[in-house]
This record gives sequence, structure tokens and C-alpha cells, in this order.
Amino acid sequence: MNETNNLGVLLADDQPVMRLGFAALLRQLDDAFVFHEADTPKGALELARSVEPTIALIDLFLAGSLGFDLIKRLRAAAPGMAILVVSAHDERLYAERALRAGARGYVMKHAAAKAMKQAVQAVRGGKVWLSEALRDDLVNRIASAGQPDDPAELHSLSDREITVFRLIGQGLKKGDIARELSLSPHTVETYRSNIKKKLGLASGAELYRQAFLRSQTLPV
Repeated sequence: MNETNNLGVLLADDQPVMRLGFAALLRQLDDAFVFHEADTPKGALELARSVEPTIALIDLFLAGSLGFDLIKRLRAAAPGMAILVVSAHDERLYAERALRAGARGYVMKHAAAKAMKQAVQAVRGGKVWLSEALRDDLVNRIASAGQPDDPAELHSLSDREITVFRLIGQGLKKGDIARELSLSPHTVETYRSNIKKKLGLASGAELYRQAFLRSQTLPV
């Protein structure tokens, strides 16, 4: 374990400029932070195990891979490390899933520096951090059903169903999705059926239409 692990920060993003920006921002909070950088899930896991940082800032789609499994593995590798997801993708769709996977907070990459600092300080102090807009959205979803075109409606889908739905929106057919995800066509069809049921879609054509329309809120 690194002797300075209580000041260690894992920066996991495949864009060097983002890691540089995160480091510069965090130095304004504590210039004693020691930064450890990774640009792949494998690299992030190796650093988590060897360094055991106090906090990790990770991109949800590190190296193009959906990061919920990475969050779980990071938690297992370094149980005391607080994970803050910093993402360009819709917090209404992904933040709650990230928290369920084990993250302590979710902040958008375009957030103001003040919000980013607040998020880091919150998770470092053992608290959960979500934007005010997202907290309001969660309260509204509890109080009333989401509107048909609200991305939050997709909240009912599992992580794997979200992935299949995203690929349908990109125009991939059942066989293509099966190859992409290393699944059988039968399993993909089961996911398609579950998605239609959860979203109240009557046909495959309607599924393709909705997936295409929602693709603007889902990462490519």
C-alpha cells in the first residue's frame, strides 16, 4: 500500500486532457494530492489494487466500455476508495445505475468547476453527491410517472437491456447484437422482448423506432 494512499487520487479517463484538467482542479482543493492515471479499465484496476487511493474519478465509458462492471470491480479491489463518476452522458439515465453499482457520486463533465469541487469534497467525506437537477428529477419521478419522451423512463431497463437498446438504436440487427455482445441470438431476442414489455411497445417496428429516437440520449 502506498504511504500516501490517504491523499491518492485515481484518474481514469481515456482522454489525457481530461485527466490533466481533473488534476488541476483537484489541486485547488488540496495540493498534496498524489495522482495516479489510467486510460483503460485494466489499468484502473491495477492502480486501485496497488495504490488503494482515497478517491477515484472515472469516466463511465472508459475506453468505450460501459463502466458499471468496472465500478463493482473497483469497489472489490479497493473497498475504502470513494468512486466519483465524471461523465458526458445523461445523468438522468446513468447516475442512479452508477450509484447502485457502488459509486458515491455522478457529475457531468460540463459541470461548473464549483460543482465538480463540491462533488469531490462530498464523496471524499463519505457522502453521496448528485446534482441539484438530478435530485429534483428523482423526487419528481417518485411523485409522478415520467413523461413518454423522458430519458428517465428507461430507468426500468437493466444494464444489459440498456446496452441492447442502444445497439438497436444504432441500427444493429439481432445477429449483429449477438456477435457484438458475445450472446446467442435467442438471448438477444429475450432482451428485446423484455425491453418491449417494460416500455409498453407493441411491436418490433415500434421498438426500432423508439430506440432510434432515444439514441440521441444514449452514448454511441
